[in-house]
Amino acid sequence: MSKFFIGRPNFAWVVAIFITLAGVLSIPSLPVSQFPVVAPPQITVAATYPGASAKDVSESVTSILEEEINGAKGMLYFESSSSNGSAEITVTFKPGLDADLAQVDVQNRLKKAEARLPAAVTQQGLQVEQANAGFLLIYSLRYKAEDSSKDVVELADYAARRINNEIRRIPGVGKLQFFSSEAAMRVWVDPQKLLGYGLSIADVNSAIAAQNVQVPAGSFGSRPGTAEQELTATLEV
Repeated sequence: MSKFFIGRPNFAWVVAIFITLAGVLSIPSLPVSQFPVVAPPQITVAATYPGASAKDVSESVTSILEEEINGAKGMLYFESSSSNGSAEITVTFKPGLDADLAQVDVQNRLKKAEARLPAAVTQQGLQVEQANAGFLLIYSLRYKAEDSSKDVVELADYAARRINNEIRRIPGVGKLQFFSSEAAMRVWVDPQKLLGYGLSIADVNSAIAAQNVQVPAGSFGSRPGTAEQELTATLEV
């Protein structure tokens, strides 16, 4: 066979060129990954219980969620942590299991537990995300030295509105944890005066919620109306 190509160099060059072209054309269809995925998928469940101690969170939130998550299909183990006002559970599944199916299974199990959770927890909502416990990137913001009139809350509000949403839309980002809070109304309560009036924190929250209601009041002058009506305006209540 070697003598055949040695005696016909032109034919050998044509065959080599065709083999090279075939290799170049097959590059886009080659597999990118040479090894199987061995990292086990992880689903993170986060809950917020404002004002509760770590013990209260563990007894009334974390233990209930663990009871429902236990026994999920393909689950290897789970880790949970309870702190003041928040709880986090990381569920690890077998390698090769579809993370989307694992997330759906966890969400369905959490639906059963929502009726047993405190109202403040269900109002805040349970966050279920496909992410592991490790940090891939940490960023921070600061004002220039000459711009000292700005407040830290304004900087955190800017990050929450302009930066965090952009990061969440990046392909491959599973979770973004914000260590600050956006602008909001903050209320400090005097416990002694509250006790003197015979009130509780729940009463304060109810009063604030009652005074912070957006009511759709409609508008006047809108269709259907007479031809003489020229002014149309919405009503705010």
